[in-house]
Amino acid sequence: MFKSSLTVLLLAAIASVQAHYQLTYPQSRGFTEDNEPVAPCGGFTSANTTRSEFPIKGGFLEINSEHVQYQYSVHLALNSNPGAADFTNSNTTVANGTNSFPEQACLQVDLSKVSGAVDGANATLQIVYNAGDSILYQCTDVVLKTTPSSWNTSACVNANGASASSSTGSSQPSSTSAPSSAGNSLAISSAVLALTVAMAAVAQL
Repeated sequence: MFKSSLTVLLLAAIASVQAHYQLTYPQSRGFTEDNEPVAPCGGFTSANTTRSEFPIKGGFLEINSEHVQYQYSVHLALNSNPGAADFTNSNTTVANGTNSFPEQACLQVDLSKVSGAVDGANATLQIVYNAGDSILYQCTDVVLKTTPSSWNTSACVNANGASASSSTGSSQPSSTSAPSSAGNSLAISSAVLALTVAMAAVAQL
């Protein structure tokens, strides 16, 4: 029984180190967990032929985080099929922030002050997510709209109960680059410590 309990703890520790996130709204370009660390879009190199409408003002991205604490930044490429180089310019950053709760999070993205963000423009939004273990990428291919005909405002949900208007982070264009791992070093250190202790305990049985 004791060994079984330690095995469960070991598996939980491994899961905490390897946790990922998913873009749940609008539709992701694609998701494969093992490829999520591959820039710029988690291993998916071609834009979706069917694009989601995305509001120029008052938009958001809904994600599901498997980490309790993480940093994120959102980048915009005004291109029909952008490559990695289209996201490297710091001027593409349109939102960034830090969250300290897991599961659903609504990331505010307002493009109303972005040059070139006009009605009918094809674009790709990239989320760069860092919880301290590795940097992860997801993209969504959209067409920008002044008044989208099919935008689900009720999809903006925060697991901590915060309203959409009080969601953490900045939704204004910024010169901030990809999230740094410095703010999450404590979280990953704790996970690694838990993993080490669990492995040592199992080895002694």
